[in-house]
Amino acid sequence: MKKLLPDKKKSKPQIVVTNLIDVILLLVFFFMITSSFARNQEKLPVNVPKASSATTMEIDSMTVQIAKNGRLYVSGKPVEMTDLTTSIKTWITNSPDRPIMVEADKDANYGRIVFVLDAIRNAGAVNIGLATRPEMK
Repeated sequence: MKKLLPDKKKSKPQIVVTNLIDVILLLVFFFMITSSFARNQEKLPVNVPKASSATTMEIDSMTVQIAKNGRLYVSGKPVEMTDLTTSIKTWITNSPDRPIMVEADKDANYGRIVFVLDAIRNAGAVNIGLATRPEMK
């Protein structure tokens, strides 16, 4: 029997790899760029006071946070006072000039803030800063 339509050759399915490579390359670029912005984001929301002379600090620093209730945090992790001095000493091992930023809640106990600053200074740190927010004019 004669067929009216010729038999079509069955083609095997193929995956187009060039488009897949382009998408993967774009994803790699995206994650590389976004990961560069994700440095030191492990901070607690501490309500620091405002100051008209506030400036920004661009260099990498260790952040010590004092919450409203007086608890201490280093890079978002709760620490005790003995652990604070240990981590300060390891931070300034190579250079005692490495910066340490203290972020204290504006409603925190002033005596606690002074006690923490004194402990940081006794651990050997010399470059200590207090975090503030810029005052909007």
